[in-house]
Amino acid sequence: MSLRARAAVPVLGVCVLLASSGCALNSEADEPDQARPRPATGLSPVDPCALLTADELTERGAWVPGHPNNGITSEPGCDFDGDPFGYSFFKNQRMSVAKYGAQDNWAKFDRRELQGRPAANTIDASATKSRICSTMFDAGGGVIIVTAGELNDEGRDECAESWRLAELIAPRMPH
Repeated sequence: MSLRARAAVPVLGVCVLLASSGCALNSEADEPDQARPRPATGLSPVDPCALLTADELTERGAWVPGHPNNGITSEPGCDFDGDPFGYSFFKNQRMSVAKYGAQDNWAKFDRRELQGRPAANTIDASATKSRICSTMFDAGGGVIIVTAGELNDEGRDECAESWRLAELIAPRMPH
């Protein structure tokens, strides 16, 4: 049974933050900083299906390619079935670890630090028996969420697994 079919971890979010851009051409020297075009920033260019390489995923038993998960518009993601774990990766440009921590839907919300970034290992209250754990960390003005779900209850540590993947992904993400 796929990770998506077993449990959908509810995660709330809001609209994607879009980078603003200016319209001035060939006038950078004459225009104040706020009038200059700005490149896309934050997590907008990040593809949740490409946070890890195919080799990194298959080494962990994931089956590639992943499947886009756009159930929450403001939190696009990607699901990878696999054995012993299935994985889901999400980005949210409006939330942060602190904002998620203020919500009351957690059975577990262990605040940590990941490579100098605010982070947390989390289990949603609705998923306590599902063998699913997420690691979230701040990146690019938003948050990246890495979820690991154990396919069969073989006593593996899904929180340790999601943390290991987050450790691989974090250095590739904007601060």
